[in-house]
Amino acid sequence: MMKELLNEALTKKLSTTLEAVGGAKALFGEAINLDGESIVPVGKISITLKAEAAGSGAGNAGGLSGGLASLSKGGGGGNADASIQIQIEPVGFVCKGKAGAEFRPIE
Repeated sequence: MMKELLNEALTKKLSTTLEAVGGAKALFGEAINLDGESIVPVGKISITLKAEAAGSGAGNAGGLSGGLASLSKGGGGGNADASIQIQIEPVGFVCKGKAGAEFRPIE
């Protein structure tokens, strides 16, 4: 469930951001007209999320007979890290072929 919520939120944010900067045209440019035919660039966006957390703690309550001095003994530590990687790459183009629109991958 959490994965789907994150995916939906990122997709919405990415779409909004792309629209704000000119859409996919901002990434790959305008369609190209060549010999009266339009060639449309196609790209792939990959998003990788990473999160890590670690923690530790120790203490000595000392029980009721330990007094106030031993109640305050304790310690702990922790570390958290999160990152997002967005990769955008061209994968091909769409052009008019004999059977209509046709995708041609970049090799």
